[in-house]
Amino acid sequence: MANFHVFTCPTDDIIVQEGTFAYSFIASGTISGGALVKPAGPMQVVKATDGNDNAIGVAAYYVTKGESVAVYGPGNIIRSSVCSGALIGDDLYAAPNGAFNKSLAYGGTAPCIGIALEPAAVNTVARILLK
Repeated sequence: MANFHVFTCPTDDIIVQEGTFAYSFIASGTISGGALVKPAGPMQVVKATDGNDNAIGVAAYYVTKGESVAVYGPGNIIRSSVCSGALIGDDLYAAPNGAFNKSLAYGGTAPCIGIALEPAAVNTVARILLK
Protein backbone atom coordinates (compact mmCIF):
# COMPACT_ATOMS: atom_id res chain seq x y z
CA MET A 1 0.00 0.00 0.00
CA ALA A 2 1.22 3.51 -0.77
CA ASN A 3 2.50 5.77 2.00
CA PHE A 4 -0.22 8.43 2.20
CA HIS A 5 0.19 11.87 3.79
CA VAL A 6 -2.33 14.25 5.29
CA PHE A 7 -3.79 16.51 2.57
CA THR A 8 -2.83 20.03 3.59
CA CYS A 9 -2.38 21.71 0.22
CA PRO A 10 -3.47 20.88 -3.34
CA THR A 11 -0.31 18.88 -4.11
CA ASP A 12 -0.23 16.60 -1.05
CA ASP A 13 -1.65 13.10 -0.84
CA ILE A 14 -4.29 12.00 1.67
CA ILE A 15 -4.33 9.64 4.64
CA VAL A 16 -6.87 6.85 4.43
CA GLN A 17 -8.00 4.56 7.20
CA GLU A 18 -6.49 1.08 7.10
CA GLY A 19 -8.85 -1.35 5.40
CA THR A 20 -10.31 1.22 3.00
CA PHE A 21 -10.47 0.50 -0.70
CA ALA A 22 -10.14 2.54 -3.87
CA TYR A 23 -11.31 2.21 -7.46
CA SER A 24 -9.05 2.94 -10.42
CA PHE A 25 -10.05 5.64 -12.91
CA ILE A 26 -8.29 7.59 -15.67
CA ALA A 27 -7.70 11.29 -15.02
CA SER A 28 -9.35 13.58 -17.57
CA GLY A 29 -7.16 16.47 -16.38
CA THR A 30 -4.72 17.31 -13.61
CA ILE A 31 -6.00 16.21 -10.19
CA SER A 32 -4.36 16.91 -6.84
CA GLY A 33 -4.14 14.35 -4.07
CA GLY A 34 -7.10 14.77 -1.74
CA ALA A 35 -9.20 16.61 -4.33
CA LEU A 36 -12.83 15.64 -4.83
CA VAL A 37 -13.49 14.17 -8.26
CA LYS A 38 -16.56 13.80 -10.48
CA PRO A 39 -17.25 11.64 -13.56
CA ALA A 40 -15.84 12.96 -16.84
CA GLY A 41 -16.49 10.04 -19.20
CA PRO A 42 -16.41 6.24 -19.16
CA MET A 43 -14.23 5.33 -16.13
CA GLN A 44 -12.74 8.85 -16.22
CA VAL A 45 -12.73 11.51 -13.50
CA VAL A 46 -11.88 15.19 -13.23
CA LYS A 47 -11.57 17.51 -10.21
CA ALA A 48 -14.90 18.70 -8.81
CA THR A 49 -14.89 22.51 -9.00
CA ASP A 50 -18.41 23.53 -8.00
CA GLY A 51 -20.56 22.99 -4.94
CA ASN A 52 -23.24 21.48 -7.16
CA ASP A 53 -20.88 18.89 -8.70
CA ASN A 54 -21.83 15.29 -8.01
CA ALA A 55 -18.47 14.22 -6.61
CA ILE A 56 -17.97 10.46 -6.45
CA GLY A 57 -14.91 10.35 -4.24
CA VAL A 58 -11.43 11.65 -3.42
CA ALA A 59 -8.24 11.20 -5.47
CA ALA A 60 -5.51 9.44 -3.50
CA TYR A 61 -2.57 11.26 -5.09
CA TYR A 62 -1.53 13.83 -7.70
CA VAL A 63 -1.97 12.79 -11.36
CA THR A 64 -1.99 14.44 -14.77
CA LYS A 65 -4.33 13.84 -17.72
CA GLY A 66 -4.34 10.24 -18.93
CA GLU A 67 -2.80 8.75 -15.79
CA SER A 68 -4.50 6.16 -13.62
CA VAL A 69 -5.73 7.44 -10.24
CA ALA A 70 -7.06 5.62 -7.19
CA VAL A 71 -10.35 7.13 -6.01
CA TYR A 72 -11.76 6.51 -2.54
CA GLY A 73 -15.56 6.54 -2.69
CA PRO A 74 -18.61 6.19 -0.44
CA GLY A 75 -18.16 4.23 2.76
CA ASN A 76 -14.49 5.12 3.15
CA ILE A 77 -13.11 7.24 5.98
CA ILE A 78 -10.37 9.62 4.88
CA ARG A 79 -8.54 12.67 6.22
CA SER A 80 -8.81 15.60 3.85
CA SER A 81 -9.03 19.40 3.69
CA VAL A 82 -12.14 21.26 4.91
CA CYS A 83 -11.96 24.83 3.59
CA SER A 84 -14.95 26.15 5.56
CA GLY A 85 -14.36 24.49 8.89
CA ALA A 86 -16.82 21.95 10.30
CA LEU A 87 -18.34 20.49 13.44
CA ILE A 88 -18.81 16.78 14.10
CA GLY A 89 -21.76 15.53 12.05
CA ASP A 90 -21.81 18.42 9.57
CA ASP A 91 -22.78 17.56 5.99
CA LEU A 92 -19.96 18.40 3.55
CA TYR A 93 -20.10 19.42 -0.11
CA ALA A 94 -17.62 20.10 -2.92
CA ALA A 95 -15.75 23.43 -2.78
CA PRO A 96 -14.36 25.23 -5.86
CA ASN A 97 -10.79 24.20 -4.95
CA GLY A 98 -11.66 20.49 -4.81
CA ALA A 99 -11.75 20.43 -1.00
CA PHE A 100 -14.74 19.89 1.27
CA ASN A 101 -17.07 22.76 2.21
CA LYS A 102 -19.72 22.94 4.93
CA SER A 103 -22.12 25.15 2.95
CA LEU A 104 -23.86 24.68 -0.34
CA ALA A 105 -22.56 27.00 -3.03
CA TYR A 106 -25.01 29.42 -4.57
CA GLY A 107 -27.90 28.07 -2.48
CA GLY A 108 -27.86 24.96 -4.65
CA THR A 109 -29.19 21.50 -3.95
CA ALA A 110 -25.95 19.55 -4.29
CA PRO A 111 -25.69 16.06 -2.88
CA CYS A 112 -23.95 15.68 0.47
CA ILE A 113 -20.65 13.91 -0.24
CA GLY A 114 -19.25 13.54 3.25
CA ILE A 115 -19.88 13.84 6.96
CA ALA A 116 -17.36 15.39 9.36
CA LEU A 117 -16.29 12.85 11.98
CA GLU A 118 -14.20 15.34 13.94
CA PRO A 119 -14.18 19.14 14.26
CA ALA A 120 -12.09 21.18 11.84
CA ALA A 121 -11.12 24.86 11.76
CA VAL A 122 -11.15 26.75 8.45
CA ASN A 123 -8.58 25.35 5.97
CA THR A 124 -7.54 22.43 8.14
CA VAL A 125 -7.75 18.67 7.85
CA ALA A 126 -10.44 16.43 9.35
CA ARG A 127 -11.52 12.80 9.31
CA ILE A 128 -14.48 12.49 6.90
CA LEU A 129 -16.88 9.66 6.14
CA LEU A 130 -17.45 9.69 2.38
CA LYS A 131 -21.11 9.42 1.53
